[in-house]
Amino acid sequence: ADLVQVAEQMITWSFEEGWDKEHGGLFYFLDAEGRSPVYLEWDMKLWWPHNEAMIAFAILYETLGKEEHWESFVKVTDYAMSHFSDPHHGEWYGYLNREGKVTHRFKGGPYKGCFHVPRSLFMVHQILSRCSAKAGAASE
Repeated sequence: ADLVQVAEQMITWSFEEGWDKEHGGLFYFLDAEGRSPVYLEWDMKLWWPHNEAMIAFAILYETLGKEEHWESFVKVTDYAMSHFSDPHHGEWYGYLNREGKVTHRFKGGPYKGCFHVPRSLFMVHQILSRCSAKAGAASE
């Protein structure tokens, strides 16, 4: 298999296994063999895995053009924007419980800085702009 196929398999498998089918969002930790995770915060939802999933599915969609990757991008982006983003005061909260409720009101600290969110949004904007330009060129 080529590198793109390996990346696609890794990303889609991780997303399918890590997505909380009951409450939505990506679990922070899961054991690949279904054993009990050792980390106490395993079922929390953290900002950065959602940011990285947004980028990964945008890249897969741009590279392969598969509708399923667009759907996964929309799914994770919708969850992230509706749960992590603070529309009133800006920035994103970093930590949610399994049900998607904010557990820590601060938006920065020793582990959450100003990196993943702006990087993710900037990269996704660039990728989707290229997709849009390519679609516009194809329709001419």
